[in-house]
Amino acid sequence: MNRTRLDCCLPPVACTLAWLLAVIAGSGAAASEPASAAGDAATVRPLIGETTALVIKVDATRLALPQLPDKLKSALPGIEEAYRGWAADAATAIETLQSATAGQPVYATIGIPRSKSDPAAFVFIRETKAVNQKLVVERLGKKFQGMNVCTRGGLVIATPDDKADLAAALGSIVPSAREGLEDAFQAAGGWPVQVLVLPPDYVRRTVVELMPELPRQLGGGSSDVLTEGLVWAAVRLDPARLRVELIVQSASEEAASRLASHLPKMLRGMYESAPNGQKQVSREMFESLLSFVTPKVEGDRIVLRLDQPELGEGAMRLLTLAGVKLQDKVRAQGDANRFKQILLAMHSYHDANKVFPPQDELRDKKGRTSLSWRVYLLPYFDQDALYKEFHLDEPWDSAHNKALIEKMPDVYKSSRSGVGPGRTTFLAPVGEDTVFGGEKAPSIQDITDGTSCTVVLVDVKPEQAVPWTAPDDYTFDPKAPAGGLNIGADGRFLAACADGAVHQLRGDIKPELLLWLFRKSDGNAVNWNEVQ
Repeated sequence: MNRTRLDCCLPPVACTLAWLLAVIAGSGAAASEPASAAGDAATVRPLIGETTALVIKVDATRLALPQLPDKLKSALPGIEEAYRGWAADAATAIETLQSATAGQPVYATIGIPRSKSDPAAFVFIRETKAVNQKLVVERLGKKFQGMNVCTRGGLVIATPDDKADLAAALGSIVPSAREGLEDAFQAAGGWPVQVLVLPPDYVRRTVVELMPELPRQLGGGSSDVLTEGLVWAAVRLDPARLRVELIVQSASEEAASRLASHLPKMLRGMYESAPNGQKQVSREMFESLLSFVTPKVEGDRIVLRLDQPELGEGAMRLLTLAGVKLQDKVRAQGDANRFKQILLAMHSYHDANKVFPPQDELRDKKGRTSLSWRVYLLPYFDQDALYKEFHLDEPWDSAHNKALIEKMPDVYKSSRSGVGPGRTTFLAPVGEDTVFGGEKAPSIQDITDGTSCTVVLVDVKPEQAVPWTAPDDYTFDPKAPAGGLNIGADGRFLAACADGAVHQLRGDIKPELLLWLFRKSDGNAVNWNEVQ
C-alpha cells in the first residue's frame, strides 16, 4: 500500500489507528475467538468519559474484500482496472492489520472536545505477551515525533493529538456509565467493523432544553423525534459480503416508528447543508444510496439492512467509485507534498542564483539546455552526491548521463501506476510567456502577473511522462491546455504556483483561464473561484 504522507489526508483518528496497527509487534498467533459483548464493554468502559460519542471496534482477522460482479464489469468499462488498483492497496492494508494485531481487536473512543487541549480520541489494544508495549512506544513515538503512548489497565493506548499530555488526559477521564453499552456491543457482535453511537448525556439535555425544534439540516420538526428515537445505535459492517446493518435503540415503539419515518428527511437535510460532502459524493450517488434506506421497525428498535441481493451490484459500484476517489485523494496528497518540496528547492535555487533554473550560462545560444532543471535542483534536495555524478557539459542521453536516469530521486516519482522507471509526470508548462518556456532564465521580477497566479508545475498523464533528466516538459496546446494533464476521479488536477502554493484545480477549467495561469506576464487577472 502506498503510504506516502497518508497521515496528511486521513482523519486524525483513522491515521492513528492505521499507524498503531502498523507498528504493534505481533507474534503471528492465531486469531482469538470474538470477545463477548460483556468483555468488549469492560474493555472500553474505562475510556468512555462524559464527552465520548463514538466507540469503534475493528477485528482485522475477519476483514476481507468483496469480489467485483461480472455484471458490473460489463456495465462500467474500465471499472475492473480501477477496482484492481484500489483493491490491491486495500488488500495490503488488511494483511498488515491482520499480522499486526496478533488476534487482538483494536478499539477507539471518540468524543466531543470541550477545549483545544481536550483530547478527542483514544486508540487502544489489549496488552498481551504478543503485544510488545516498549516496541510500540519506540516505533509509534518516532512516527509521531514524540507522541505519547502508554499502558494502563492492561491496554496499550495512544491519542492522535501529539500535543496532548496523554497521562494527564487519561487521569482526567471520569468514566461515564452509558445506557445499553453492552446491549449495543451485543447488537453489533461478531462483525469485522463495529461502530457504536452513544449520545452523551449533556448533549441530550442540551437538545431537550435549548432545541425544541430540529434545524433544517436535520430535517426539521420536533427534536424529541431524535432525543427519544436514539438511545444508542450500532453500525456493523462486513466488506467481504457487502453487508451493512444499522440498529437503533429507541425509548419506545412509538419513538422508533417516528424516527424511522424521519430518517430519509434527516439524511437529505444533512446532505443539502454540506457543500464539502457534495463535492465528495455526487447527488446521483447520494440518491442511489438513499434509495437503499428502508428502515424497519422491530419493536423498540429500528433496523436497516443493506444486504439484499439487488444491493450487491449497486453497492459495489458505489464502493468502487468511492475507493477510486479515496485512492486518488491519498495519492494526490502524497504528490502535493512532493510538489511543495520541488517548489521549495526552486526558491532556494533562486535565492542563490537570482533566477530560476537553469542559469543562462548553462544554456546554448538558442537558450536550450542539455539537462533538465530537475537536475540542477538536486543540491537543494540534499542530493549533492548524485548531482556531482552528472557530466554537466554532456547531453542528458550521453552514455554517461543516461546511466543516471535510473537513480531518479523519490521527489520526482509519481505515486500513480503506469509511469515507467526513471520517468516523471511532474513537468513545467512550457509555451509562450511561461516561466520555463523562454530562452533566458527568468527571475521572480519577470513574473509580473504575480507568483500566486502563475503555475510553474503540473502533474501530467502517464503517457506524457518524460525521463527526469531530459530538458523536456509539458508543451501544451494553447487551444486545449488541459489536454495532457492528469485529471483524477474527483475531476481535478494538481498544480503549483510560483509562490510555492499547491492547488487542486478543476479539470473543466476554461482554456483561457488556464492559459492565463500558465503565462507569467499577460496582465490577465484570475478569479480563483472559477478555477478551484
